[in-house]
This record gives sequence, C-alpha cells and structure tokens, in this order.
Amino acid sequence: MKQEKKIFQDYIKTVLTTWHHEQSDPYLTTLFKSIAHWNVMMLIAESTYSEKNHSYEDLCKLVPHRVASRATIQRITNELIELDLIEKIIKPNDNRTKYLSFTKKGAKGFEEFVLNEFEVYKAEWIKV
Repeated sequence: MKQEKKIFQDYIKTVLTTWHHEQSDPYLTTLFKSIAHWNVMMLIAESTYSEKNHSYEDLCKLVPHRVASRATIQRITNELIELDLIEKIIKPNDNRTKYLSFTKKGAKGFEEFVLNEFEVYKAEWIKV
C-alpha cells in the first residue's frame, strides 16, 4: 500500500508541475477537452501511424454513440483542421473517400505527448 501511495503522489506531482505547459499547448488542450476529443484524436493517431486510414464515416462507427454523435465528431474534426492538427487525405484507390491524418504539427504534438507519458510511466511499464 505504501508503494501505491508513493505512485499516486508522484503522479499528482508530475501532473501539477506540467499543468501550465499542458494549458498552453494547443494539441494538449484540444486532446483533453472532452472524452469525444480524446477518442477522435486517438483514432486519427491510429490512422496516421498504421495502415487503418480512418475516414469521417469510420470515426462515426468507431466512436461510441454515447460518447459523441455524428455532429459532434464532425465539429471536432473541423476544429482540428482549423487548428492545423489534422488534414484530409484522398485515398489513392478511391477519390471519393478522404481519410484523416495528423499534419506535421499534429504529429509533433502527439509524439511529444506520448514521449512525455512514457517518461512519466516508464518505471511502471517496465515492471509489466
């Protein structure tokens, strides 16, 4: 129990010491805006870093309806495009379909987020 308490204390300290950075970072403020934002951005990350190539329609199927409606997903994708975090890319084999991917700015924000998470949790992940 003492080790768990130390883990919780370390986590809280880390979160509170990086809070100001997170509030000023456009990627992080958008990522943590809502559960719907988190879901959409993680699926776009999957689209960017794998062969999945998720379209808007795919997001609507993959994000649970209790988390976000189609209109909410559309609003979030439009917001991310305006912030230059994502872009629509035409599928080479089907000009009618556009998949969503991070821009360079979005990929940089995502990669910094993941590397920071790894730094914070690496001691715990290595144990597993």
